[in-house]
Amino acid sequence: MDDIILEFKDLTKKYNISLQFVADELCVSKSQISQWQNKYYKGNNTELTEKIKNFIQREKARRTAWQLPIVEISTMQYVREIAQLCHTRGRIGVCVGNAGLGKTIAAKEYVKKYPDAILIESNYSYTARSLLLELHKILGLSCKGSAYNLMEEVVEKMTGSGRLIIIDEAENLRREALELTRRIHDKTGVGLLLIGREVLLQNLRGRQNQYDQLYSRVMYRKNLEGLVKNDVTNIIAGAGLKSDLANVFFGVCRGNTRRLEHLISNSLSVATINGNAEVDEAIVKETAKMLMDKE
Repeated sequence: MDDIILEFKDLTKKYNISLQFVADELCVSKSQISQWQNKYYKGNNTELTEKIKNFIQREKARRTAWQLPIVEISTMQYVREIAQLCHTRGRIGVCVGNAGLGKTIAAKEYVKKYPDAILIESNYSYTARSLLLELHKILGLSCKGSAYNLMEEVVEKMTGSGRLIIIDEAENLRREALELTRRIHDKTGVGLLLIGREVLLQNLRGRQNQYDQLYSRVMYRKNLEGLVKNDVTNIIAGAGLKSDLANVFFGVCRGNTRRLEHLISNSLSVATINGNAEVDEAIVKETAKMLMDKE
């Protein structure tokens, strides 16, 4: 019991967990927790100790949430290459691929490395005006006036700047917003990179190829595919897992970065919950069964 008390005290101190929080979680009183950890609890010690052991286990799993390490994988390489071409040559590029391939992470890493690049993460509500206002916020402009005035300020600010605009999830942009990106590119000479799912290509062309003004200006295009074996090896190495697990992770991740992230995170949690020192092949396969097929 002394070991459990010590572990409990270490946990609550490390994460600044109050005794009241513990008590609320376990449906007992704060005084009971205090008495227990000071070894003068007069109630059912076995029952309370078991509850606290379960609490420790849950909190360790919750507070050691794993995040995918930033490592060089093929998606990141391809997005960076297209982005650099658009950035340095003032061209339009498109990168498309299924959800969960790491496109957003690649875009964020590029902007982190090259701060003069602008990243806009669009959504279904984005209109042309929304896009202009977002650019105004990033560029420190007025955010006031008509769409015409907003556009003129953006053009004046960005002309000759040599910057790059990256729009992630660009398939969400409405037609007028997509057309606006072309006009900004044409008027300022800045590079433009549109990233999204494959439907983006159809949106650029139009169902009957009626939108050729934008699509015809696309100089660089890359269809992103799933993870290759070397990508998985690099990622699990970054996660501190054994290299001989690469085959099993590669087999169950289906080439999807997001699915691999969930597999690794959940496998680590399952290993912790079960008291395993490390993740093994059996845990990975069991974890894979827990994930929804759409991932």
